Amino acid sequence: MRVLIGGEDELAVSLAEALMKEHDVTVLAPTTLRGSSLDRLDVEVRWGSCSSSSALQSANVEQSEFFIACTPADERNLVAAAAAKRLGAKQTICFLRRHEVQASEREAERLALSLGIDQVILPAERLAREILRIVMVPGALDVVAFEGGRVRLVRKEIPEGSHLTTGTLREIGVPKGIVLVTCRRDDELFIPKGDTRFRPGDQITAMGDLKGTNNFMARYLGDRNRRDPRRATVVGGGVVGLTVAKGLESAGWSVKVVESDERRANEIAQQINSMVLHGDGTDLGLLADEHIGEDPVLIAVTSRDEINLLVSLLAKQEGVPRIITRADRMSNERLFEKVGIDVVRSAQGAAIGSVLRKISRSRDEPIAELEHGDLKVLRLPVRENFPPTALAQMRAPVFAIVGAIARGGNVLIPQGDTIIQADDVLLTLCTAEAEDEARDFFSNFAGAEES
Repeated sequence: MRVLIGGEDELAVSLAEALMKEHDVTVLAPTTLRGSSLDRLDVEVRWGSCSSSSALQSANVEQSEFFIACTPADERNLVAAAAAKRLGAKQTICFLRRHEVQASEREAERLALSLGIDQVILPAERLAREILRIVMVPGALDVVAFEGGRVRLVRKEIPEGSHLTTGTLREIGVPKGIVLVTCRRDDELFIPKGDTRFRPGDQITAMGDLKGTNNFMARYLGDRNRRDPRRATVVGGGVVGLTVAKGLESAGWSVKVVESDERRANEIAQQINSMVLHGDGTDLGLLADEHIGEDPVLIAVTSRDEINLLVSLLAKQEGVPRIITRADRMSNERLFEKVGIDVVRSAQGAAIGSVLRKISRSRDEPIAELEHGDLKVLRLPVRENFPPTALAQMRAPVFAIVGAIARGGNVLIPQGDTIIQADDVLLTLCTAEAEDEARDFFSNFAGAEES
């Protein structure tokens, strides 16, 4: 598929890098980027402004299945996407990075529709929604919903004293309605089996229905910390911080917002009911005076990675048990986790993920990526003439496990004796390295059974 990207900074480069393996990618960039990191990518580069009709035509925009406008200037992106659509691009995606244009994606979509643009993406709003989804589940390191919310994947660290650490998985058992799909122990990632013995500090990932995952977290992964679980401090009052604070407030949380810019702090105070503090989130005195260490969650979402990291480390020192941090440079996500930050997310990562899902060519493309792309969730349809087969007979020889089955309008959380039928859809988790082998295994297995 041919994709034309108009951009000039790290977001454009990251998008091109993510898409170039599966698509024919061209980047339309200003000449100031000559000799930049674009040179190391396997993409065609055309020089010029993406808001120029002549530059778009020289980049063969009319041959593009998708045109993506992702410069730092919202107005230029709107002009470029509208021009690309008029010149023949089949679908156009427009990034809006600030809120001067519109206040939400829904409002921005109305504007885009009037200009003929197919989709708009607000990275800051996407990041805020992702943070809210995670923070609303106590102690969660990651939360993803599938099949219209009927299937949920939750990753959480096993606390001291957890029932999961009292024997082997076979001896302990798990509630009905969940599958334990992965466990990470330091740098080791494995699929739990009957003889697995979990340890405190292991990061366990479960996939299941809402009742099953809620039951599992309450009975097996319950946080013994007696702090009020619905209290949080948000450091950074920009678009992300304000959106997160509003979301938590509407869910009944008690929130403090710390903002270093006095004018911005006053603006925020007019828009929310929560406490807004004008101050520096890296000020240990402020953190101590406001008893930040007594809060169960701190969310550091300023626009500067180095400030977010420092705030997070100071909060950890003050005793905050759960920290969620923004890292706008995607390369910083793994680095922040290595120094002990619990959850790290980037606006770029959230936005790029939404673009990849939009341009997926078929239903069996990954529907989610976890752990910075190391794990993928695939939606694999079972062929029409597949003979009924017990799931236990379909154990893949690579790192892959079926966590849920969509059957008609229903969702099943499988066990070993669950029968896979024709037209089922298997929600399968696998490593990035095993994706092709996992697809081949399920396809070839079906073929072998039919022959």
